[in-house]
Amino acid sequence: MVRRSWPWRSADDRVQLVDRETRPAPAPGALLLRIAAEAVLLQDEAEAVLAAVAHHDHLGVVAPRAGPLVSRFFGLREELPGRCDDPRLERLRTVLDTIFYHHAMQLATALEFLTFDGRSEQLHRQISEFTGLGAPAVLLEDVYRELRGPG
Repeated sequence: MVRRSWPWRSADDRVQLVDRETRPAPAPGALLLRIAAEAVLLQDEAEAVLAAVAHHDHLGVVAPRAGPLVSRFFGLREELPGRCDDPRLERLRTVLDTIFYHHAMQLATALEFLTFDGRSEQLHRQISEFTGLGAPAVLLEDVYRELRGPG
């Protein structure tokens, strides 16, 4: 059976309307580098937010800064290529995916803790001891440097 979209056109004779010029997909290495570079910048703001949480700043001040960061770290995970053929790039892609998940969850959890700050002395102490994003932050910088290459 031949399927036709119009009586006088075959299904293979289609017209595609685009509102912009198509661009070739960036090379996986270049894409990972761009994503990692953005994440390094966001990481600085995330560290500042976690410092504000540790200082017990008001949730109404911290949440508007943290919420978009959580969303963006999850967004960066979505922008990662599904798979890289190069084993080195695939390893770095997997590491970035894990780091972005960690950063998003660290910020979201810090906000949750801050929501209940003052309800117990133990929770108040734990919030005061927040020190930032920890080892994954250092790993992100290492991944960025590796993707950037020598020099």
